[in-house]
Parts: sequence; C-alpha cells; structure tokens
Amino acid sequence: MKYIDMGDIKASRLMLGCMRIADKPIKNIERLISSALGMGINAFDNADIYGGGTCEIKFGKALKNLKIARDKTVIQTKCGICGGMYDLSYDHIIRSVNGSLDRLGTDYIDILLLHRPDTLMRPENIARAFDDLYSSGKVRAFGVSNFSAQQTDLIQTYTDKKIYVDQLQLSPTHCPIIDYGINVNTLNSGAYDTSGGVLEYCRKNKITIQAYGVMQCAFTDETGYFYSGSYTTEHAKKKYFALNYTLEGIARKYGTTPEAVAVAWLLYHPADMQAIVGTTLDKHLKAFEDCCEVSLTRYEWYEIFRSAGHTLP
Repeated sequence: MKYIDMGDIKASRLMLGCMRIADKPIKNIERLISSALGMGINAFDNADIYGGGTCEIKFGKALKNLKIARDKTVIQTKCGICGGMYDLSYDHIIRSVNGSLDRLGTDYIDILLLHRPDTLMRPENIARAFDDLYSSGKVRAFGVSNFSAQQTDLIQTYTDKKIYVDQLQLSPTHCPIIDYGINVNTLNSGAYDTSGGVLEYCRKNKITIQAYGVMQCAFTDETGYFYSGSYTTEHAKKKYFALNYTLEGIARKYGTTPEAVAVAWLLYHPADMQAIVGTTLDKHLKAFEDCCEVSLTRYEWYEIFRSAGHTLP
C-alpha cells in the first residue's frame, strides 16, 4: 500500500467507503475493517447521513470491539446534507461534528469534508467553524466534496486552514474532469466543463482528489431500463464489453484483477489521487489489493480511457 500526506496525517491511497454498512451485522463489519487494515488501508470514509447515522455508529462500535488503537486509523466524515436541503452554516457544521464524534465514539475526526456545496453558505462562517473545531482538537484537517474549483477557492480565501481534499465521482466510465482537459478547444461533447477546471485547480493547490464511484457506471439500455451500478456486472457487460475486455487483458499481464487495474488507472494520474472503494465484503475488497503495485504504461492508460467510450481529438 502507498500513502499520501495531508499535513501531519498519513493516509492510504486506497480508502474504504462505509456508506453501505448500515444493514450489515457487526461481525461482518469487523471482518471488513480487519481485512482493510491487513491490506495497509488505514483511511475510512464516512458521512453523517449514511444510514441516517447508523453507519457511523456501527463503524465506531466495530473499531471498539476490535480494540484498534485510534492512531492506527484515519477517520473521515462529511456534513452538510440534511432534510432535503444543504446547510453549511456555522451552527450546523458544529452540531454535525459533535453528533459524528458521539456516534463514532471518538474524541476527534481526522478529516472533515463539506459534503455538497450550499449556495447559501457564508465562507466567513465556515472559516469560523473550522477555527473552532481545529482549536478544540475535534478536527485535524478539512476538505470538501463535489465542489467546483471556484467554490473551493472561495472557502480557501476566507480560512487559513488548508483545504486538503475534494471528493469527486471518478472512474473510467465517468471522468468529465479528465475528458474536458483532453478535448480543450474542440466541439466534442467532452469539451464541456462543469467543474471550473477542478482537476487543474487541485493539482496547482496540492489538493487531493478522492475518487468515489470508481467501479460505477450509469446508462439507459435499449429497453429503456436505467442501470446504475458496477460496469463489471452482467447487465453492464454488453455496453462496456471493450472496457472489461481491456481491463481483463491488462490484469492477466500483471497477474492481478480487473478491479485492481481500474483503480491503478486512477492512481496513475499525476494528480496523486486517492480511490474510495465501497464494498461491504472482505473477499471483494481483496480484489483491489494490488492497485498500488500495478505499473501501467502510458499506452495502457489511454487504452483504458478509449475502451470506456471516450475519444481523443
């Protein structure tokens, strides 16, 4: 496993996402966490809304049962989505963090992300919340999720606490922030930028992009059925035959799995990203184990990009 530095926090480049553990038996979650730690994964992604708070409760309970020292894990959580709206007010951020600390059963959160942009947010109040949470020892580092370059820059302008993370959906099948940079100055559909150049902004300002949905796709098939899920499933294999064929071929070359190759594709990018995998089964998590050891070639990176349906101008 390889790691990335966020201030004085050293986090694994592969993270375990905990969004889907709410209905899982605690023993299963313990096995999943133990397997992750055994692979060198020390970073875990949560959010106050996952399972209505149940995911944080179960994650905290599993850590306690396993008697894992707190400094052996990097716990990340998010706040800002609530009751059919977004709320990044000072009071809500403070209340959300206190609630997460209680549910997780910990004294501090390593990384707090603002989950979604709130058009009513006042960056000076967010800065005040960051100051109070940091000075009280409740949060060690801060970031955002699904923010554009300019939205992130707006917050950073008001706070001296560095924004370390922007969590964004990214996979071979969904990579508009990469597609845009390749199709600059063309009329191709990929040239349309919805992020304000967030990839370049993050690279310039040394903000780590955390990719989520790394195995996900979404499309409407010829019957009109809308599918959203992994591109390796039977329902998606027809549409993404070329991608799966390419991943399987490269996996055979390196003696690993297509899942590891798919994540290696993200980690190959010079933006030095992290990848979040959201599996709830320890045996499925093992499929990603070699992701940091797969040394793709430049040609293989572009081959995966093209096989996912993207074009080069």
